[in-house]
Amino acid sequence: MKSRYLLVLIILCGFFSVKSIAQETVQAPIFLGHWNVQINGGITQYFGDLNKDNLFNSKFKPGFGGALGYQFSPVFGVRGQFFTGSLYSEHKDKAIKLSTDLWDASLQPTININELFGKYNPNRFVNLYIFTGFGITSFTSVTENLDTEVELNNSGSRQNGPIVPVGAGLEFKISKKLGLNIEYGDRITFSDEKLDFFAASKSRDQYSYASFGVNFKFGGPKDTDGDGVKDKEDYCPDRAGKVELAGCPDKDNDGVADDQDDCQEVAGKVEFKGCPDKDGDGIPDKDDACPDASGNKDMKGCPDQDRDGIADKDDKCPDVSGKKELNGCPDKDGDGIADKQDKCPDIAGLTALEGCPDKDGDGVADYLDKCPEVAGSLANNGCPVEEKVLVNEVVYFNTDNAIVIASYNQLLNKISETLKDNPGIRISVEGHTDSRESKNYNMQLSEKRADYVIKFFTDRGIDKSRIVKAFFGETKPAADNSTAAGMTLNRRVEIKSIK
Repeated sequence: MKSRYLLVLIILCGFFSVKSIAQETVQAPIFLGHWNVQINGGITQYFGDLNKDNLFNSKFKPGFGGALGYQFSPVFGVRGQFFTGSLYSEHKDKAIKLSTDLWDASLQPTININELFGKYNPNRFVNLYIFTGFGITSFTSVTENLDTEVELNNSGSRQNGPIVPVGAGLEFKISKKLGLNIEYGDRITFSDEKLDFFAASKSRDQYSYASFGVNFKFGGPKDTDGDGVKDKEDYCPDRAGKVELAGCPDKDNDGVADDQDDCQEVAGKVEFKGCPDKDGDGIPDKDDACPDASGNKDMKGCPDQDRDGIADKDDKCPDVSGKKELNGCPDKDGDGIADKQDKCPDIAGLTALEGCPDKDGDGVADYLDKCPEVAGSLANNGCPVEEKVLVNEVVYFNTDNAIVIASYNQLLNKISETLKDNPGIRISVEGHTDSRESKNYNMQLSEKRADYVIKFFTDRGIDKSRIVKAFFGETKPAADNSTAAGMTLNRRVEIKSIK
């Protein structure tokens, strides 16, 4: 098959590689300019008047060449190429054969198609490139009769002329410094008769060179850590990093170099030096006292629902505006006690009395003071104690009974009236038994007798807080339990004033 089909194949493969590489490349590393040298070998083919009717002639000859170039950018480069070889062709209808020995040299700008249509990727496996340029060719040609081999024409001395090389190639990456090349190029001459001695058409004589070569890269800027950023532009030349961060690493991939990242283990935002802001309140989590709730800068990122200047987390009353000194709670009466702790929230009072007033200053809050206009004692519910009034009475019970003997009800009523008339008096109620039953039983019975008397008083409006209960069973007899009379005296409840 004609070698020009190789050019079509190269271009098709190259465009497929452009598409795939453009999809795979995520970022564009900094390009490092470099030299490259290529050694190649391949086959040649003549195109001219002697084979214009036989485009598929397979009269190939070997050729060898090399190139030295410099890649200025991911897209553009330039190279000088040298080639030497021979051409051969047969025209059976005219019974003529052509033999040519030649060499050429040309300066060729190159274009990398991959980088022209996609991002630069130094790790690409295949790269399509095209080239053209200008050069000279030097050759000697001989034509002979195909049947008799009689010489028909001979160029004699070497002929020289300009050429325009045009072609394309594929480079396959083997390593960072080594690649393999498949290349096809046409050399278009500026004459129609010098090469083959025929001027039968207006077309230029041409020849092609299809080759396989090895390409070596060398020189260029130094890149110690191999991250694609040259050392003189690499802020972290000893550590492989990212191109967009001038060669510095970014462990959490948040776009902030580790050296400048205050939160290297977790991805964050550039404006917060690489630290995250989960609640989006403009305060990085590391400085945010409430990282899961959007808040205010003046409260270190915490919300203030009632806008009283106290963060909700510290606000004991977050739903209602309050005072800082009361942990965010309101104080309607202005007595310095938060309403929710103030037992008298609508009236200014004393801290010692849980926000309630004490008009007579006796230490008993007015709402508890039974004598709010006159100072009294706490023990007497705010009323003054009347020292002359004393209670010292005893009531008795029948055997194994917790109900007072009926005749003593009148005495209990009298004691109740005394207590009502003297709210400052407190009493003790002590239960006792004889020794007829077991100690445990008697202890329980003595408590029941005390409870009976206490209930008698409370049923008649005496506050239970003024009564102190005690019970002793048979342990404190008033008389000898060995006699019936003594036992009668021991079945009792003693009621006494407490001084």
